[in-house]
Amino acid sequence: MGIHFLKLSAITTLISGCIFVICSSHQIIDNDDDYALENYIRYDDYIYDDSIKTVLLYNSHSQMSYPIINMNGNETIMLSFDDLRRDNSIYNYTVIHCDATWEPSDLSPMEYLEGFQEDELFDFNYSSNTDLYYTHYNLTFPNESMKPLISGNYILMVYKVNDKENPILTKRFMVYENNVSINMNIKRATDVNESYFRQEVDFKINHDGYDITDPFERLNVVLMQNYRWDNAITGLEPKLIKDTELNYDFNNGENVFDANNEFREFDLKSIRYNTIRVKKIQFENHDKMVHAYLLKDERRSFKQYYSQADLNGNFLIKRNEGENSDIEADYVKVHFTLPYSPPIRDGNLYLFGKFCDWKFKEELKLDYDTLKQQYTKEVLLKQGYYNYVYCFVKDGSKNKGDIALVEGSHYETKNEYSILVYHRQLNDNFDRLVGFGSATN
Repeated sequence: MGIHFLKLSAITTLISGCIFVICSSHQIIDNDDDYALENYIRYDDYIYDDSIKTVLLYNSHSQMSYPIINMNGNETIMLSFDDLRRDNSIYNYTVIHCDATWEPSDLSPMEYLEGFQEDELFDFNYSSNTDLYYTHYNLTFPNESMKPLISGNYILMVYKVNDKENPILTKRFMVYENNVSINMNIKRATDVNESYFRQEVDFKINHDGYDITDPFERLNVVLMQNYRWDNAITGLEPKLIKDTELNYDFNNGENVFDANNEFREFDLKSIRYNTIRVKKIQFENHDKMVHAYLLKDERRSFKQYYSQADLNGNFLIKRNEGENSDIEADYVKVHFTLPYSPPIRDGNLYLFGKFCDWKFKEELKLDYDTLKQQYTKEVLLKQGYYNYVYCFVKDGSKNKGDIALVEGSHYETKNEYSILVYHRQLNDNFDRLVGFGSATN
């Protein structure tokens, strides 16, 4: 099934298996070819406006955490982003409830939100002592104006005032209940043919004190690696049921991931001197910006595994010489170089990681220099510490990539795995998120 979009100015009806627009309030598109349409809402992490940069959404306790909060606690999520325009835009936000597969729920906002259905982003500040001017916005949710009434998947959407049909960004977040417990066992793949480069995640769900009458029909389990939606495993059914315990211990590869490799890194928390993986930093007059040239990378697919601490693909915004990195961290043009000969056929290489929302973005597709026999890319990034890898995307494949081609894959690689457990009770018309668990091998 393709990625689904929503336009708030049209609706669709399904006739003889085809979708027809009949001009009213909603339009849903189920076609990957329509992904390029700019004015459709994706129920996904997506930036619609090129002026919007460094979009972060995380549990407020840590910038490195995932946007998941406990329904019964006092946890909040924090949204932040930069706007590179100089027009002092005023933004509103709203929240949309979705089912377990990120389709919009059959609920009205009054059924899943307490308070207003939309509100203004009042918290913003202008950049200070930076070469590139920007306005930094913050939002904490839940807040006094808006709170979730139920658990599940949500989309946080930001748009200009009076222009709800054209969002500038959408971000996924989740609210969960502690109705089930999850026990995970991460190990090398059971299949001997895959045991050197893949990892297996066996797990058990215990719902003692919480009734799950039909786990095969009413339970939806999602297994994730490093909080990546692009390769998440769904549709898993328990292999064994014993009392209140559901056993998901498979032998046929249903719960197996490529282990890949530890992430590459570079450190731009300071631009006064060269730090980790930085070869040269200089201010260039042609664009009045700082450029950082990283050391040349190398292909790792034929190298032995080397243990190295990383952020599992995450990144941290930080400027060492300042008190408030939100507005004092500058934007830098970062130059990547990967010697590679001959060039890879039938596809392209992309820079890949959390900093691009695990998406294959056009602005992160590498260029090949035939004379120097190397891939290169210049990327505008905010100061901080970044993890990344090189990912190959075959021609015609829009949402799947191969990290191992350049990076290699080793069962010893440290990865973080998460499990989301959704349940639709007999009298519910939405999917509750009744459990969440996370572990590192």
